[in-house]
Amino acid sequence: MERRPTRRALLLSALIALLPTADAHAADGSEIPMLIAEQVDASGQRLPTPPLMTAVVQAVAAESGLKLVLRPYPWRRAQMMAENGEGLLFGAAITPERLQTLDFSKPLYVVNQWLVSTERAPLNFQQWDDLRGKVISISSGSKFGPAFEERRDKLFRVEQNAPSASSRLKMLSAHHVDAVLLVSFRTAPQFTTSLNCAFSGGERLLVSDKPVGSEPVLIAVPKTPALASLLPALNGAIERLTKSGRIQKLLDERAQQSGC
Repeated sequence: MERRPTRRALLLSALIALLPTADAHAADGSEIPMLIAEQVDASGQRLPTPPLMTAVVQAVAAESGLKLVLRPYPWRRAQMMAENGEGLLFGAAITPERLQTLDFSKPLYVVNQWLVSTERAPLNFQQWDDLRGKVISISSGSKFGPAFEERRDKLFRVEQNAPSASSRLKMLSAHHVDAVLLVSFRTAPQFTTSLNCAFSGGERLLVSDKPVGSEPVLIAVPKTPALASLLPALNGAIERLTKSGRIQKLLDERAQQSGC
């Protein structure tokens, strides 16, 4: 026998339908995909999501009341999915092309763009001309600041075929590239220690004293009716987390942890 909805259930459904989409998501507990860059090792096996990313997304979810669920994919695929309205996108930089289909949240925190080289062939970036004729490895589909983008494949060449940070660093050790560009919230000394712990066994890695740039970590929100209305809730949560110092506390805790 078919069970009819109760009057209370019908009333709740009607109220949810009248709510703005963000409130409706919070009220019905529906999952909202948070698309992130998949982390893989040199053999292509998936690695755990970085703890800081998990902690920050969980904090935003708790503060906003939205059920944000991490969904790792290869970065190019994650971007395409977000552009198609299939989820929010964590960590995408603003570009003119992306602004056609995506809006962006307030900054969560700031990361530096560090050049990593080896002790045997150090590349200490101080000015753009230091990169003349060099080959820089970047992650597939990545975009950086205007100063970097206007010089790529002109002053220096980029290589973006390696699928993971591990494989990119192997290319560096084999001297197929001059440096690897990696982003981190850590300082240069902290990042040097972390990298040499995580990728021990090969040549000692060096992080340049000066970053090539810095960028805010943002959440990209598709301009689709189902997701666009989430932006005010996300921005409100980020603003409160920033003012209370909770995101900075997560950064400091992670930066001060020993080990890899």
